[in-house]
Amino acid sequence: MRRVAHTIMALLVAVAPVAALAKSAGQRFAAIAVVEATGEVLHARHADAPRHPASLTKVMTLYLVFEAIKAGELGWDDRLRISKKAASAHPARLGLIAGQSISVEDAVRALVTKSANDAAIVLAERLGGGEAVFATQMNRKARQLGMRHSHFVNASGLHSPRQVTTARDMAILTYRIRHDFPAQFRYFSLSKMVWNGHEIPNHNALLGRVAGVDGLKTGFTNASGYNIIVTAERDGERLIAVVFGGASAAQRDAYATRLLERAFAVLASRRAKSKPAPGAMPPDLNDRAPVLVAGLPGEAAQGASERRGVRIVIDDSIETRPLPGLKPSPGPGIAGAAAEPGRAWAVQVGAFMTRAQAEARLRHVNAISLAALSGRTGRIIAAQRNGSPLYRVRYAGLDSASAHRICATLNAAAEPCFAVPPMAAAMASGASE
Repeated sequence: MRRVAHTIMALLVAVAPVAALAKSAGQRFAAIAVVEATGEVLHARHADAPRHPASLTKVMTLYLVFEAIKAGELGWDDRLRISKKAASAHPARLGLIAGQSISVEDAVRALVTKSANDAAIVLAERLGGGEAVFATQMNRKARQLGMRHSHFVNASGLHSPRQVTTARDMAILTYRIRHDFPAQFRYFSLSKMVWNGHEIPNHNALLGRVAGVDGLKTGFTNASGYNIIVTAERDGERLIAVVFGGASAAQRDAYATRLLERAFAVLASRRAKSKPAPGAMPPDLNDRAPVLVAGLPGEAAQGASERRGVRIVIDDSIETRPLPGLKPSPGPGIAGAAAEPGRAWAVQVGAFMTRAQAEARLRHVNAISLAALSGRTGRIIAAQRNGSPLYRVRYAGLDSASAHRICATLNAAAEPCFAVPPMAAAMASGASE
């Protein structure tokens, strides 16, 4: 079990440096979907790009609370005195009154359901003596858990320019809190809490609405957009999905739902095609050295297609493990690419499980008649992903600026596209059709 846990953390750990924090609304988006048992990344977009966590911060707060309870430093029935600072916290809040008290369990319930900032401050003051000290504890724990690109300044997630995380880091935290505190994980499944005679529903609207969903947390600030972490289990397989930067709660929930459905469909397809020995680990997952094949997070231009969540492409070329036996071609690059230096970039406009879908996508993009693609012939590149066929649609022979400009134009028209660097483009050259 320990070896599996180490493998999962190695696969999840960030593999690219974090760029400067995006400021525009169009650059708040990020997403990742992870198979919990192996740490395999099924889908990732900007997973290592810095984002404001908003109330997803409270998952780290709860990790430290659960740790203190497990160590005997805190009891579920302990009463926590409410300070003036906590009572004056901005919404969302439970409405705590300075000088009174709240039990640890009620504070935990308030964080999960109401996402109460006043309750988060009360817990931080109890464990750290103040939010500043507690934030230091949060950052120390983040380093220990392998969250390399997260920095916390408060326990609630109230906005601070310095409070940042990544989709991958939140997936790591989700994995750890469920496995380190399995008995406490049930709190993330609460549909509501009762406080002073009033029922307070959980902000996570996917609970009870999407099959298999059993947690975890939502968040929102003007700077972050609408965020969510979701855990779900179907047919004995569990997924972790993280979405940042939704334009609305409904749009965020719809994107997360579609991401789960697509990811579970991939797992179901694998089960139907092969039945590996119990406990066997796919050979390509045994190599712990992370590899970015193409489409590094932050390189693809942000566009309306991502903000609205109209398309999801689950593709090994976005960010995942290397395919067994895949080696760079000794040839001049992707078929059809110009040989002169600087024009070995490509753009990928889709990845599909059937050739018919890829052909339809190629015809659609050709029909757009984008000026930057004039005279260029798109290619369908056949490959395999975990034993299943994969057909990528790409246009080659571009320089870096042209590739990014094309994707920016397509993204703005709600069309999926990302730029493929030369080395990654060359890796697929031998499979063009």
